[in-house]
Amino acid sequence: MNKNIFVALDFDALDLALETTKKIRDEIAGVKVGTELYTICGNEGLKKIKELGVDIFLDLKLGPEIPNQVKKTVSALETLKTIKYLTIHTSGDYEMLNAAKEAAGSIELLGVTVLTSQSNLQNLGIKNSIKDQVKILVELANKSKLAGVISSAQDLSLVRSISKDLKIFCPGIRGQNDKMNDQKRVMSYADFTKTADSKCFAVIGRPIIEGDPVQNIKKIIQSAY
Repeated sequence: MNKNIFVALDFDALDLALETTKKIRDEIAGVKVGTELYTICGNEGLKKIKELGVDIFLDLKLGPEIPNQVKKTVSALETLKTIKYLTIHTSGDYEMLNAAKEAAGSIELLGVTVLTSQSNLQNLGIKNSIKDQVKILVELANKSKLAGVISSAQDLSLVRSISKDLKIFCPGIRGQNDKMNDQKRVMSYADFTKTADSKCFAVIGRPIIEGDPVQNIKKIIQSAY
């Protein structure tokens, strides 16, 4: 079976992240480190996680920002040689994305489209529907030759209609009976696997890390059969 799950290490302590990663590293494609854990553990923490033999997806959602500032940040991260993927807001537009790409080196950039916690863009002054906004941002990511995008699993078919090559990382994936929590545009892992191809990855946090991560991930994987 293709390993297609990135586990979100949404912890407030590095030792918990390391302990969990050790337990499940053979079952997953990699781990996601978000802003909370990165702020706490920094680059030294990333090195310790990488030493466990897993790919790291650093979810900093850079931008929108002045292109040169983003370029310098990406360059600094690239010199560490610890992360495989890094997120950047596609809404930063082509110039910013291109600047990040110039500095990325071995890092694969993932363009954030519309967050899975968002269900209405009107309060942001955006008149587009969710689908139309996702389409605009995926087309921009594709034009900028990013490695992939972050998008709801509900948008898989839309993304694939634009590009067959982009990797797609889908937050908001749940087990059959898991709570939605603060996510709105979600999908069960079983339904995700029905439409996902080999370049699609499920990003799962709380349904795995809360409780017994080994049993939780087995349960989620088995739900697809």
